[in-house]
Amino acid sequence: MLNRTPPNKPPSTTNVIQSYRKRRMQRGPFLLYGAIALIVIGLVLVIVWLMGPNQPFDAMFATETPTATVTFTPTSTNTPTTTATITETPTITFTPTPSEPFPYTLVEGDTLQAVAERFNLGPDGVLLLLEYNPIIVENNGVYFVGQTLIVPPPGTSLSTPTPLPANIARGTRIDYTVLPGDTLASIAAKFNSLEAEIVKLNNIADANALQAGQTLKIPVNLVTATPTLPPTSTSSPTPTLPGQSTQAASTPIPGGTTTCTPVTNEVFITDLLKLINDARTAAGLPALIVNQRLSAASNAHATDMLCNNYLSPIGLDGSTAQTRVAARGYAASVVVENLFALHPAFGMSPRAAFDWWNRNEAYRSNILNPNVTEVGIAYVSDEKTLFGAYFVVTFAKP
Repeated sequence: MLNRTPPNKPPSTTNVIQSYRKRRMQRGPFLLYGAIALIVIGLVLVIVWLMGPNQPFDAMFATETPTATVTFTPTSTNTPTTTATITETPTITFTPTPSEPFPYTLVEGDTLQAVAERFNLGPDGVLLLLEYNPIIVENNGVYFVGQTLIVPPPGTSLSTPTPLPANIARGTRIDYTVLPGDTLASIAAKFNSLEAEIVKLNNIADANALQAGQTLKIPVNLVTATPTLPPTSTSSPTPTLPGQSTQAASTPIPGGTTTCTPVTNEVFITDLLKLINDARTAAGLPALIVNQRLSAASNAHATDMLCNNYLSPIGLDGSTAQTRVAARGYAASVVVENLFALHPAFGMSPRAAFDWWNRNEAYRSNILNPNVTEVGIAYVSDEKTLFGAYFVVTFAKP
């Protein structure tokens, strides 16, 4: 017979305590394993978060390829340009053309030529400025920064000078103010005078050093002007200084020596040739080759001027640079000529001639003429003559 506890009998205290202890012992490992699992899951989540894009931990580990989301290029955003609305067309501003003379203050770098070109005064612009600003002539051509000039409007013409009376007596003396570009030859031609007489009357030491604004006494109507060039002249006249007449040279003065003794100077000729060719080389032009026929033509004209006391591109016989080289057997397609006269007592030298030509646009353009290839240079002197010494340089191309 089995010994069983009756069903309605309550459990004993000992049994209850033992049962609790048993369940507690069974629950302990479950809680431990659960805690470990939670810790592992938490660590995994933290590592995943730290290794994500743009996280601080990501920079500690190298990756095989850069992540495209790390770099942002500025081209991804299209910014509309406003350039078209900023640029203004020059037609918006209109510069009115002055209709009356107006003041202008000279600034650094200004010249009369530059001012004339800036205000479209035309080929007579410099003379117009001198006409409207006589103070410049009175100051021997000196003007300065800050000086206020009166500028005539574009289209203004030079005042026509009152011509000399046709019946004015021979040798009548008049006062003449030298203008820019004037030469002794051009002044003498303008008043039918003689260069030598003008030199004597005004005690001129250097015929090549006239200054704008200088006042000269001119004896007028000493010669009869030759209205035309001789028929042997070609269609390419020798360039002359602005305002210089192209008529024939005046008759030599009475008492002029016809038995002068021209003395040449080969060193002067060589030095001048070097100065000319150095200037051409510096300007990117080829050096000129000496041609003896051109040298002979230059020497003939220099000797004629020396012994007959005159300075002109046109000889007393009406010859021009073209006819002179042709007479020497040189068939030229281009001929231009430079002249210079100065008494040895006043410093005649190759440098003096070259510097004077360099200051004159017409003569400088002859030196730097790209169309010439050959040259002939002459130097003659005789201190007993009026001008003392001459350089003649003939530039040409066959």
